[in-house]
Parts: sequence; structure tokens; C-alpha cells
Amino acid sequence: MKSAEAMAMVSLIKLGAGSGQRRAAGPNSKLMIIETLPLLSSVCSQNEEQGIMAPEYKEREDNMSDADSPIITFNSTLDWPAEDELEEVEVQCAGRAYLAYESRLLNLRDFLHSSSFHANNVNGVDSSAADASAASDESMKEYDLLNMSEKKLAKLNYYQVLQRKLPMHSSTEDIRKAYHKACLKYHPDKTGRGEEDAVFLLVKTAFDTLSDPMKRRSYDSTCHFDESIPPEGVEEQDFYTVYGPVFERNLRFASFNDPMRNVKVEAASGGKKKGKNNKKKNNKNNGGKDNKKFDKCPPFGDDDTPLEQVHSFYEFWVHFESWRDFSLKAEKETDHDLEAADSRDEKRWMKQEIDRKVKKMKKEEMARINLLVERAMAADPRLSREKKREKLEKERQVEAKRKAEEEKAEAERLAKEKQEAEDAKKKAEEDAKKKNAKQLKEQEKKQLRKAKQQFRKLTMAAYQAASPNDSSDSDGVWDDMEKMNDDVELLCEKLSALELDSLSEALGCPDGLAEVRQVAIETAAGAERQSLLAVEARNRARKEANDKQKEAKLANTSAPWTKDELAALSKAIKKYPAGGAARWDAIASFINNLCKQEEPRTKEECIEKYNQIASAPAAKDASDSQAPDDKAWTEKEDNLLQDMLRKYPATLEKNERWKSIAEGVSGRSKKECVERFKAIREAVKKGKN
Repeated sequence: MKSAEAMAMVSLIKLGAGSGQRRAAGPNSKLMIIETLPLLSSVCSQNEEQGIMAPEYKEREDNMSDADSPIITFNSTLDWPAEDELEEVEVQCAGRAYLAYESRLLNLRDFLHSSSFHANNVNGVDSSAADASAASDESMKEYDLLNMSEKKLAKLNYYQVLQRKLPMHSSTEDIRKAYHKACLKYHPDKTGRGEEDAVFLLVKTAFDTLSDPMKRRSYDSTCHFDESIPPEGVEEQDFYTVYGPVFERNLRFASFNDPMRNVKVEAASGGKKKGKNNKKKNNKNNGGKDNKKFDKCPPFGDDDTPLEQVHSFYEFWVHFESWRDFSLKAEKETDHDLEAADSRDEKRWMKQEIDRKVKKMKKEEMARINLLVERAMAADPRLSREKKREKLEKERQVEAKRKAEEEKAEAERLAKEKQEAEDAKKKAEEDAKKKNAKQLKEQEKKQLRKAKQQFRKLTMAAYQAASPNDSSDSDGVWDDMEKMNDDVELLCEKLSALELDSLSEALGCPDGLAEVRQVAIETAAGAERQSLLAVEARNRARKEANDKQKEAKLANTSAPWTKDELAALSKAIKKYPAGGAARWDAIASFINNLCKQEEPRTKEECIEKYNQIASAPAAKDASDSQAPDDKAWTEKEDNLLQDMLRKYPATLEKNERWKSIAEGVSGRSKKECVERFKAIREAVKKGKN
């Protein structure tokens, strides 16, 4: 075994002349100089003595020339040390094939690693590494779990335990087939290692976990996953290469990749019943909204991707639904084992603690996704260009709106100034007219005053000239000066300035005073006639109004009062007693609402009718308001009524009681019994008072 390991080490290097040096060599290198190892020298010497050598190097040795033959210097010969004395050393490996192998071994590559969001990659495979990956996959062989150490077994995940190339997104049928193949290889009946074989138990545990959707979901959530997100400030030219793989990696926990999805669909299609109740329940579970479901993630795209597709991509991630289950991780972090609980209370407490931790982790997970989306949207050059375009468009709209408002304000200002100018002009014209009218009026008043003064002066002069010694010796125009002054004042009051001026000129004639006297007589007669006409017009209008009022009163009183109106009047008088505000208005309204007559009654008609009824004799009033009592009550009927009142007390139902009383008093109706009882009660009250 030790010789085989030594040969494996020799197969990794090529030996050459020289010692004490080390340099890296590529796959096409012909020479690698390494430091001489005493241990390797002893192994090679032992193998040489035993004739053991790797076949490939044995063939190479035959083909090598003397110049190319490796020179090995043996410093010393040592025995192979014990296994516990071996020193562990780390070998730095490199190369695309080795990195792919190590990534799959440690599950650093998820099932979406080979896909791509870029539009130029239609098949979703990186063309630069497609051939190398295909060649490495074909060259990979199944793990031999029986010959692997515990440390290497611990590095394998359950998918690799069942089958080396079994992807994480495999179906249940694929997992079952892989388990059957593994059983054919690792079953105790095949290996003979017994039922407690660790390898077979590992295979069985892997199948039990992956075949149960819930357990598989929890397990897939605990497998290695890179949760890192790019930092802020990513350059535009690096945006697609930096963020594309990150979104691809996080698609592992998308809802359409949920291991429980197929189980839920089968349960929903097989166990759901049609009906209104299920519809209401679904609406309730959805929160009353029709959430948009995505069967796949829209492509990430490139710089030429349409903006609608970009928005669709980010809408998917904004409403991203992760199926990641943190139950197992929460159990490890809280160090709670539900199976090891001593009691139900402790188990319930552990479950609450685990659920609290799961909730916190789920919240942190969604916060991480939201932060990723926010940073991606902030760094996306497509959205940046759209924001700039929207900003410019908004600024353009604001500028256009501002200009429109300015133009509108300017137009309003000009219209306002024009209106103000027109109003000012109109006001100035009106003021000028008023001023002119005032001046004209004052001028007319001044002329009238001057005409009156001149007329009085000339009339007095003419009167004195006509009778210089004694006014009584005049020619008989006026009896005395007082009458002359009355006529002059009458003319000054009634005539205008032009008429007074004409009379003043007439006073220069010999018969001027007589003309003035005649004008005064005519003026006085005209004023009296106008006064008489005005009085006659007022009297005529007053008489017409009185006639119309009388006609309207006669028309209203011509309609006789019906029995229904009289009954309504009686009820209204009782309902609205004296002393209330607007009593008769309320009574008239009550009668009109109750009787619904074509010509409504006024309050004056109600008052008049009430006074007629009140002034009429009691017998006549009774005959008008209600029907007369046809039959008087006898003493025997009164006794029967009293007996029935005692027999049927007031505790009975009112209608039933009086019906029974009327049946006991023969010849009397229920109404008559009630009215007789009220009459007796009123008589008793009056007697006590």
C-alpha cells in the first residue's frame, strides 16, 4: 500500500537533474525540478529493488534517452515510518478541471451554475467552458465510498452519496433510481460488511432524507450556499458580469424550484373540492389579492434588453418568494434537540425558540434579497438611463407647465389692465357726467333763484307803481298786498326759471299785473285739480282692493263645512289648547292634512267657524258635531254596567274587557258602554269637586 502511494506521488511529477530547487510546470512541461526528499529516495530504492514501478513511467523510462533520464540522488535509506508518524502536508492544486471537480465535490456549484441570464447565450451554457465541462463530466467516475476516508465522506452531500453526477434539482424518480444503483453496490448483502456498515447507513440516510419532500427541503436549505452580494459602487461595464451570477445563484430558492411544489400541486388537484367555500378560503389565504405567480424568472438580459423586460425581471425579484427552510439551521444554532426533550412543556418551549429563530433567519434572508435588488436597481445602467430620461421629461413638462402658467398669468394681467383701464375710463366719464349734471343743476338752481328774486322785485315795483299811495286804490288786480305775495310765492314755487323770466318781461306792459294774476289763478287751479285727481285715484285703488278682499272672503266662505272637517276641527281644538303659540295656524294645518280638501281652510275660517259653534246653543252644537243619542240609559242598564265592570277588572286586556262588558249589558254596544262609563266618571269627579 505504501509503495502504491509513493508511485502515485511519482506519477504527479517528473524528475530531472539537479536538486534543492522547485518550480511550477504546466501540463506541457517536460521537466520539473524538485527538492530531493529522503523519504521518496528510500521508497524509490525499495521499489527498484523489488522491481515495482508505475507502468506509465516504466514505459517512459524505456523511451527516455540518456540525456533525458532523471537523476536521483539518494542521500540516505530510511525505513517507511509508522502511519501515526506520517506528517500531513498540503498540496496546492490548480487547473480548470480540478476546480470544477472540487466545486462539485464541495457543492460550490449549484444546479443553475451552467445557466445564464444573458440574452446572447441562448442555450444557457457558458460556451467558453462547455467543452471542458463536458469532457470533465464524461471522465468523472462514480465515487467508491468503500475506499474513501471518513473525512472525504463528510465532504460529500447526499446527492453525491447516491450518485456523483446527481443534480440537486433531480426529481423523486431520479433519486429513487440512484438509490437502487447505490444499493446494488453498497448493500451489506453485496459488500458483506454487515447491517451496521457506515457507508450503507449513509446511503440509506441520504435516500430517506431526499425522498421525503419536507426533509429534502430542509436539507437543501442547509447545503453550502454563497449568500454574499456585490458591494455598492459597481461600475456600469462590470454590472452584468457581477450581478448576473449572483441572481442565478439565488434562484436556487425560487418558488418554482421548491421541492414541495409537486407535492402541493398533487394535493391541490387530488383533494380540493369545487365550491364557493374553497373559493372564499383561497381568497382568504391570498389576503384578498391575486398575487402574480411566476413559473420562471425573466432573463437578466444585457444592455440592449427592452425596458419592459427589465421591469419584469425586477418585479420578479421584488415579489421573490423563497422556499428556504431554516429549521435545521435554527436547531443547530439554538442547540435544541426536540427528540431529547424530557417533557411536552420543554419540547413546546424548544419548538417556540426554534420557530422564533427561524422567523428571524427568514426575515434576514428576505432583507438580504431586498438589499440585493436595491443595489442592483441602483447600479443598473438601463434603469439609470431611464431615470435620467424620466427626469429630463419631467423637467421638460415642468418647464412647459411653468411657461404655460406664465403666459396665462401674463394674459390675465393684460386683460385685467385693459379692464381696469376701461373701468377707469367709464368711471371718469360717469364722474364727468355727474359733475356736469351737478354743475348744470346748480346753475339751474342759481338761475331759478335769480329769476325768483327778479320776479318778486319787479312784481313789487309794478304793484307799488300801480298804487303809489294806498294799495287799496289799485285797479282791482289784488285786494291787498298779502294776496299779491301769496300769488307771487305760488308762481315762484310752481313755475320754472324760463316761465318766471317771461312773466318778468310781461310786467313791463301796462296789463302785466293782470297777466300775473291770471297765471296765478290758473296755476292754483291746476295744482288743485292734480291734487283732486291723485285723491280720487287713491280712493279708487282702495275701493278695488276692498272689493277683491270681499270677493275672496265670500268665495272662501261659500264652501260649507263637511262633517269630516267639523270632526277634524273638534279634534284639533282639543289637541292644541288655548295659550299655545300659533295655535290657529296649527289647527288649520291639522284640518287640511287630515281632510285633504281641494281648497284648504285658513286660520280665519277656522276661528270664524269655532265662534259660530261656540255661540250656538248646546243642543245645536251637539247635533252639528256628532250624532244624537238615540236611546237613554235606564237604571237597570246602569246596574248591569256596574256589575260587568266589577266582574271584568281593568287588569284584563282593554279591548277584550269592554267586549265582554258589552255582551253582559244587553242592547248596548261596546262604544256606548265606554261612553257611559266616561260620563259616569266625569259626573263623579264633578260631584267630588
